[in-house]
Amino acid sequence: MKHATFTRPLPLSLRRQRCSLGRHPWTAVLFDVDGTLLDSTEFVFGAIEHTLRSVGRSPPARTSLGQLLGPPLADCYRRLAPELDPVPLCGIHRAWQVERLSLLRPFANTKPTLRALRAAGIRCAAVTARSRVSSGASLRATGLADLLAFVISAEDTARTKPHPDPLWLALGRLGMSAEQAMMVGDTAADIQAGQAAGLTTVGAGYGFMGAAIQASRPDYLIGDIGEVLAIVGVVGENCRGGEP
Repeated sequence: MKHATFTRPLPLSLRRQRCSLGRHPWTAVLFDVDGTLLDSTEFVFGAIEHTLRSVGRSPPARTSLGQLLGPPLADCYRRLAPELDPVPLCGIHRAWQVERLSLLRPFANTKPTLRALRAAGIRCAAVTARSRVSSGASLRATGLADLLAFVISAEDTARTKPHPDPLWLALGRLGMSAEQAMMVGDTAADIQAGQAAGLTTVGAGYGFMGAAIQASRPDYLIGDIGEVLAIVGVVGENCRGGEP
């Protein structure tokens, strides 16, 4: 397992400097969805809080909830309510979310970043522990689906993140090696999956875990999705400080 020197969230001046450097060998970027591409704070926390209250449980503080995210939803409920069957809890959770896709928002620099990567010939895909139906609906509703080559969802592999299986599947579809790709995510499961698959890892410190993502020792730490462009050496809107 390799660990590079951490990068802190890059200020604009450093971002410009990094963008002027030579290109790195990455030709693909794999992104987590919630907390990385999408600001889904209310969509996720609201669903968990509603589900727990519906079975007479008081939800923990959101700071605590954020540390549980990343693994499959059923695993989260096994930890939140270990005495209950997680299957009906997941059903309540998803039923609440399907009526509230309007709560989802791409982060301000998500679309410009994906467009800049695509323009530079770098392929982008999403890898999520969410279901195919849920992730697909969310990405279509927020206008991101057409900016991604494909989405790997929970049903696509027997094991999800933090296992490397979904990342290996993505690499196979891309026809690329681990050395050619990086994994960008905001939870420990994202970073652990990337490390296990041999990818360069980028911790999204603006997501659900916040700065706590550092504990997973990603190769890079960013405070905005646009800083991915600086890492790969792509000059785009965000490198110039432009607005989406």
